[in-house]
Amino acid sequence: MLGCSRQSPISGCEPDYEPGRWNKAREIQETHNCFSYSMNVNDQKQIAKCSELEDCDPPFHQPGSAAGYRPFSSKRPKTCPNMMVRIMGDNPDISMTTFEARCPIDTSKIALVVDPYDDYHFLRQDSNMLWSHKPGGRPVKNTDARGHLIWDPSLADFNYISAKDGDLDYSIFCSYMCVPRKKGLFLMPGGSLAKPFRRAQTVRRSSDRI
Repeated sequence: MLGCSRQSPISGCEPDYEPGRWNKAREIQETHNCFSYSMNVNDQKQIAKCSELEDCDPPFHQPGSAAGYRPFSSKRPKTCPNMMVRIMGDNPDISMTTFEARCPIDTSKIALVVDPYDDYHFLRQDSNMLWSHKPGGRPVKNTDARGHLIWDPSLADFNYISAKDGDLDYSIFCSYMCVPRKKGLFLMPGGSLAKPFRRAQTVRRSSDRI
């Protein structure tokens, strides 16, 4: 194990860091975003939609979609409070926690950061105690904008403008959360729903394989 003076304790239910499982196939990489990756969700419906579309570009899973929240807008920006309401609305079993706390049995940590003007970004803690993430439809990695391994998302650098690797600066840290890893989670692509509070269940257990 690599040494570090600041490590977040693990519960024993953390996913393994296996980037190849997410990066090896276009229909997986381009249909799952940071949100679905942090939830460790492999949505077969997303993969099927990829083959149906010429550009393999189905809408990503979005926080709040399963609970019936409308799309983000200038009146509903991607701020920490708005994001937390959406996350808890989808899956009330998710709970807020701290870096120093150990998540309860059968759960593990994720973290949320936001660019106050444009976007959100999720990370998850893996079984190796490091944190990893998936920037949109791009490959999974466990380094920040400066190429450093991520031991603590609240201290990592996610300013991709300065790094000249994009136009986003996730400068605000929102929260650590404990997410169930051995039960079904509610996620849905898109932003608005024809019928409010309709839910689509995506079952993903830690023992499943992509």
